[in-house]
Amino acid sequence: MKLTLTPVDQNNWYAVTQLDTSKDQKSVFPVPAVYWLAESAYCGFTPLAMYAGDQLVGFAVHAIDPDDGICWIMAYMIDARFQGAGYGRTGMLALIAHLLELRLSDKLRLGHRPENERAARLYASLGFEEIDRQGHEVIRELLL
Repeated sequence: MKLTLTPVDQNNWYAVTQLDTSKDQKSVFPVPAVYWLAESAYCGFTPLAMYAGDQLVGFAVHAIDPDDGICWIMAYMIDARFQGAGYGRTGMLALIAHLLELRLSDKLRLGHRPENERAARLYASLGFEEIDRQGHEVIRELLL
């Protein structure tokens, strides 16, 4: 399965806002996609739509921390309708490859809620090491 990452723009932004998690994931991914698009517009983040062929299946947001120059994956989500089909892993691999091409940083960080066990397993299996816990967030890092 191949996934394509595409910038969020005037042609797909509304479709991205319609992506959603399953009801049982609301506690581990409580912020809707529209929030990330708004924050991206005003905070210098880069939102990307994730497609399987012509089908929008998820999105990701990345940014460089201005304090230390490290690239962060601010948000990563596969729509509830497409979960369990391998898009999470495939999409994250595509995102990592994309960020490697951009050469933004030699490290990649992300955070997730401690109770988000699916995310924890996925990120650990891709080489993200837990480096910190801050309140309700586990911080993981992948050396590029």
